[in-house]
Amino acid sequence: MAIRKIKGENFNIQIEGKDSGPVLMFSNSLSSNLSMWDPQVAALKDRYRPSHADFTTDARYGHRAWAGGGRASARETAARVAAGAVARQVLETLGPVELVAWVDRVQELTADVDPARVTAIDVDAHEVRCPDPVAAGLMDARIREVRARGDTVGGVIRAVARGVRATTVGR
Repeated sequence: MAIRKIKGENFNIQIEGKDSGPVLMFSNSLSSNLSMWDPQVAALKDRYRPSHADFTTDARYGHRAWAGGGRASARETAARVAAGAVARQVLETLGPVELVAWVDRVQELTADVDPARVTAIDVDAHEVRCPDPVAAGLMDARIREVRARGDTVGGVIRAVARGVRATTVGR
């Protein structure tokens, strides 16, 4: 097993065959040092964390990772976002593939978006990442209002993939 040093930390990695370049590693905790949370863990034990899925995970599955981590963790999400960025780069080499995702709903506020015409430029024009400018303004105001009360909002993300060829597995 090879050892690679990344940001001052040693990682054991398995390389099969010839080592042909830099290592691409996804981990759910490379973005933080867990010791920074030690003094706060006890205080968070009986509280749902803002901007995490603690409450919804607890409500749906009857348990939560109160010490952090798990599927409600931003560190868990970071690896998925990184994988998506790599996947996007790979898809770009296969032809004209376009992936567009946007915030479609915040609480009861719903955007009016034509999935056949929405572009990444439309989405990126608004901090809320909603391509409907009227809905984006209302969503932004709602998020700020609820945040000021110390609470969070729920929402829905929609996505469209264009230029993806249909295939049949095993063909």
